[in-house]
Amino acid sequence: MSDIFDHFHRQAEACRAMGSPFTARLADLAPRFLDQTTLTGRRILAWNGHAGEDAVPLRLFGGLHRLVLTRRDAGLAAVYPPTDVSDETLAAAVSAAIGRHDHDLHDILMSPPQTNEVGRSAMLLPGFLWLARRFGPKLDILEIGASAGLNLHWDDYAYRYGDTRWGKTKAPLELAPDCDAPPPLDAAVEVVRRRACDLAPLDPADAEHRTRLLSYVWADQTERKARLNAALDHAAARRERVEMADAAEFLARELAKPPEDGALRVVVHSIFWQYLADPARLGIQTAMLRAAETAPLAWLRLEADGQTPGAGLLVTLFPSGEHHVLARGDFHGRWLRWLGEQ
Repeated sequence: MSDIFDHFHRQAEACRAMGSPFTARLADLAPRFLDQTTLTGRRILAWNGHAGEDAVPLRLFGGLHRLVLTRRDAGLAAVYPPTDVSDETLAAAVSAAIGRHDHDLHDILMSPPQTNEVGRSAMLLPGFLWLARRFGPKLDILEIGASAGLNLHWDDYAYRYGDTRWGKTKAPLELAPDCDAPPPLDAAVEVVRRRACDLAPLDPADAEHRTRLLSYVWADQTERKARLNAALDHAAARRERVEMADAAEFLARELAKPPEDGALRVVVHSIFWQYLADPARLGIQTAMLRAAETAPLAWLRLEADGQTPGAGLLVTLFPSGEHHVLARGDFHGRWLRWLGEQ
């Protein structure tokens, strides 16, 4: 039992580091509201598998937040941000909510958290521009693990890095990560085709799907919530939808097609690789290597890479295998540190 609470403790530390003191409190208080008296508690305390990799704390917190967002539990909503209550009051309210919605929360535990953090577009943009400077403005994009496809429309957004701005004058949202110095933003870029897949894609026009995504935004991060709503509204008005497909199979099929209008094909993903088993990773890499036999290909990703803080903005070019670490960035897009071509 102590092992599972170790995972909640580590989640608390991560939430504090990423600007969510409320979610950190929930994680710290978990021993007070998780026990053998509920189906939800028993399932978590006896979790089979790696609770950290399975993101068990975030599964629970997403379920609780969903009760608040859908107004199904007034007692729980009364202790959620912006209200500030004591630890005793918060723990008691969560315990009561688990008892009232035990079966629903247990069912939610069976599915992994699903996020589509649009702030990651601010991390990916410098990578796309780096590719455009090197290979020309036309890009043919394939995003895998795309969720609702919000980062598929990165070129519709506006960005501000310090005093430097990139993007449309009337953009649906503006992303402004903290950075010591702006990355190079001087390249012309044109997306000539964009496609995306996910094993469980979400439709930005579907109310239940929107609520699912919003439930995994930490309840005290109102800026992230507003940003997500704006991106969902924009994506709902676009014609592209994310295809339900295995990433390796999707790439094998799509990369068999010739590049659109001579564009550079770019496979892109963000905070996705860590959720894949080794056979799935091998299938994706094999599909890219085979495709690179007939046309150049770039693999751009923002992923945890064993370094801290944050994740690495990485690019690998095929068929040469040339590799660069372009930047480090926050998992939620709060900051960017441009490194160049390391």
